[in-house]
Amino acid sequence: MENFYVKSEFILEKFQFDQKFIIPPVKKMNVDSVISIYEGMRDFFPQYQENKQEIILAPRLENILDNFDALLLDAFGVLNIGSSLTPGIIQTLEKAREKNITLLVVTNGASNNSFKKRDQLASLGLEFSNDEIISSRETAEIFLSFNQPEGPLGVLGNVGNNFNVPNLSCFELEQDPDMFDEMNSFILLGTLQWDTVWQEILFNSLKVNPRPLFVANPDLVAPHEKKFSIEPAYYVSHLIKNGIHLPFWLGKPFSTIFELAINRLNELSGRYIPLSRIGMVGDTLHTDILGANSFGLKSILMTKHGLLKNTNVGSVIRQTNISPDYIVESP
Repeated sequence: MENFYVKSEFILEKFQFDQKFIIPPVKKMNVDSVISIYEGMRDFFPQYQENKQEIILAPRLENILDNFDALLLDAFGVLNIGSSLTPGIIQTLEKAREKNITLLVVTNGASNNSFKKRDQLASLGLEFSNDEIISSRETAEIFLSFNQPEGPLGVLGNVGNNFNVPNLSCFELEQDPDMFDEMNSFILLGTLQWDTVWQEILFNSLKVNPRPLFVANPDLVAPHEKKFSIEPAYYVSHLIKNGIHLPFWLGKPFSTIFELAINRLNELSGRYIPLSRIGMVGDTLHTDILGANSFGLKSILMTKHGLLKNTNVGSVIRQTNISPDYIVESP
């Protein structure tokens, strides 16, 4: 029997930021501006019932392991800080495995495939199998396999790996920018090599001829040792502010990646794990914590190494009204 693919209709929805909304230049991006931009995007982020329970505080993730049968682990800010390993993470994950807690890395990194992420983590001393990593890139490939836009699809921000969707023609636009206007839709995977030229080409093409834009990474920034890298949602926020329609998001905090993650956890564990026994460990309120809360998972905010290090976390929680179930400083 031949595979059957649903022909999907992607409605291009407009959104307007508040007139006073300002997106600072890259050089002025800091924690406050990241929070401000995410808050400006809240109207099209997932909704959730406010957490009425008190937040449980613990020094380390290790201290709360007995509350979980499975953990979803963000990468940047939890497993690693840029090219450095998060102190204590190896020992804590070893204890989690000893307790038969199922582990799954869930990352918004989409420039490379999950195999590349596995190799990167292995180089830091973190051993995960291929099945123990789900990236938003993989999520995008699976989603587009079953919800196919009209081809061809223009691929942006791919680094060294083929982006493959069965029965859909995918073109690497960095190899031939003249093909932009011939694309029926686009996917933005990453912005490692992004600049104002690519931003202008994409903006002009979508302004003249609005078409679906899929964004595999909804992160604004990623934490490194002494800086933030600027991620796709930052550039997409500029597109939206300048009149381009909303994209279709495929990473945290949106539901598609969590649906795949829960299915993968149950496959890895060989049983059904209640959502209340699954913890999402992350460093960012608007992606990791909001996504977990909206999906019914337990949310664990790690504060010492990622986006919110050296900030008044309580103040940010009150400002955003995004409350994790747990707060830990480190692994």
